[in-house]
Amino acid sequence: MEKSNNFAVLILAAGTSSRLGEPKQLLKIKDETLIKIAVKKALNLTNDVKVVLGHKSHEIMQEIKHFPISIVINPNYEQGMGSSISFGMKDFSESKKVLIMLCDQPLIPLSHYNLLIKKSIENEDLIICSKYQDRFAVPSLFPKIYHKNLLELKGDEGARKLLKNNPIAYITLDDKFSVDIDTKEDFENLDLSLFTNNATT
Repeated sequence: MEKSNNFAVLILAAGTSSRLGEPKQLLKIKDETLIKIAVKKALNLTNDVKVVLGHKSHEIMQEIKHFPISIVINPNYEQGMGSSISFGMKDFSESKKVLIMLCDQPLIPLSHYNLLIKKSIENEDLIICSKYQDRFAVPSLFPKIYHKNLLELKGDEGARKLLKNNPIAYITLDDKFSVDIDTKEDFENLDLSLFTNNATT
């Protein structure tokens, strides 16, 4: 799928990684940090990419400052994901849809993001989310009519409430690709045979 400028990508990378004990954003897979992997995938989808940083922001910013992206630092990142979504949504063009993705799910292939985008084109007013591990979750693509709802999120209240209370369509993601890295065990057990940083896969 060709790169589109009809939507923006918001990458959430502000967390403290408290269970891991070090910034997960800077963990490396095949010599590339998780934050850089996420940014490169996002830039293969659109030119409009914003990253929300928080904990260890200066250190993490060094990894991605040379990319043509917008970087914002949420001063209230310790309040949780909802706070970072709300902060990151500020100043986004109201004419665009927003794809929310996390930096700690490195196994999700680019093809899955492209399927979310394709389904969103076919269902303009629906939230398009991912389904894995028997639940609806991010990465999800939100039409512009949900900007206000995203701006109003607070604390640790992520986007899941919007997925539960509004009309959605979904793309199924194989559970093996859905792993998010919260602990050292998660990272050590990551199946690297599933990882690809290829822009076409």
